[in-house]
Order: sequence, then C-alpha cells, then structure tokens
Amino acid sequence: KVKVLLVLGHELCGAVKAAMLPHEVLEKEPPQLEQALKNIKAGLNQERFENMRDSRAIDRESVTTNVKQQVERLRRDKGIMDKVRSDELLIS
Repeated sequence: KVKVLLVLGHELCGAVKAAMLPHEVLEKEPPQLEQALKNIKAGLNQERFENMRDSRAIDRESVTTNVKQQVERLRRDKGIMDKVRSDELLIS
C-alpha cells in the first residue's frame, strides 16, 4: 500500500500573497505564522516578478514557484526520502 503526499497550490492563495509582504510586516504576525510565511517567502524569487505587470500572472507564477519549492523541500528531508526509497510514500 503506497501512501501519496500530494503538494497542491491554488490561485489567489492568501499565504503566498502574505509571504510576498515586506519582512517588517511578517514580523508582526504570531511566531509560528511568521516563520511559515518567511519559509514561503524564501522560496519565492520576488525579483523575477518585478518586471511583471499582470497581477494574475504574478499570482500564478508565485503559486507555481511555491509548489515547486515545497516539493524540493520534501525531497531534501531524509525521513521523507527514506520512505520514498522503500516505496512507502510517493510524492506528487
């Protein structure tokens, strides 16, 4: 029996939008939320979005980038990858 870890994203994601705010704003959030948003922010290449003018395109690109970064983060986790290698878990 293989368990699947599915990483999803969606347009107009409030967490991704919040993560794009300045660090000073994120620091006003409760510690756990602040850290989660900073983790998302670290994976976004916000400089890439500076030349984009279409807010929907920025939204789509930021959400897509976040999903890819979360999958990469899972791939760097030794415990997760041990389960993948032993066919106990599938990441998609």
